Amino acid sequence: MIKKLSFAALFLVGFAGFSQTVIFSEDFETESGRNSWINEDRDGDGEKWEFDNSEVDAFSGYYATSWSWFMEAFTLYNTLTSPIINLPNNADKTLSLKFDIGAFDADYFQEHYAVYVIPASSNFTGTETPVFEETLDAGYMQEAKHVNVDISQYAGQAVQVVFRHYNCTDLLVLILDNIQVIEEAKLATSDANKIGIKIYPNPTSDLIKVEGLNNIEKIRVFDMSGNIVLETKASEANIQNLTSGHYLVNIYSGKDVISRKIIKK
Repeated sequence: MIKKLSFAALFLVGFAGFSQTVIFSEDFETESGRNSWINEDRDGDGEKWEFDNSEVDAFSGYYATSWSWFMEAFTLYNTLTSPIINLPNNADKTLSLKFDIGAFDADYFQEHYAVYVIPASSNFTGTETPVFEETLDAGYMQEAKHVNVDISQYAGQAVQVVFRHYNCTDLLVLILDNIQVIEEAKLATSDANKIGIKIYPNPTSDLIKVEGLNNIEKIRVFDMSGNIVLETKASEANIQNLTSGHYLVNIYSGKDVISRKIIKK
């Protein structure tokens, strides 16, 4: 497919790990790596994820792109599914899914996406519960957004990770790179890997608090359909008025986003 744009801007800064083991890593630099992902155009508009290596400040080398507009608006439902990942099961370890994401436009950045962890070789339907979901809140043109999701609940399983770009149109492009699954010691609390972050109490009926992170810019709470049901610029949030059930909580700190699941009683 014809390369759509030459980009400029965005600068990527990777996290340095501490007491961690890399279980899976993908930076799309090799052809075999790129070909190992299942790339699907699920809405039949002829567009799906692409791999580009146009010179940019942030996403050096190859990265994945999914377009919501190029000379016309796209209906947009693209999925990119990883090869099988065998997750270890160590009681004293935690598992994190990390990736870098960006939108590359100062005005049209509201790309919507979700991330899922599914059993290996199963068929993704779109009805699964995501481990992370958001509509990008900025273009991230100087530095990519760094997302960190706890996936410890899948320890000991063979899984695949699905990136789903959907529920938006007529913007520009979503950019994805540097995907890792990391096993880390539960007691590590450095800002680099965010292991010390937790939300408590969980389950809860009213107030949730965030522990282990000083610079909290905002908290967003999503229902399981991906809708933002609460946003606050504080280190705690009152979810008393939400209905009982499961929710995703995204904690925003600079260019970092940390996601955790909670249960509202």
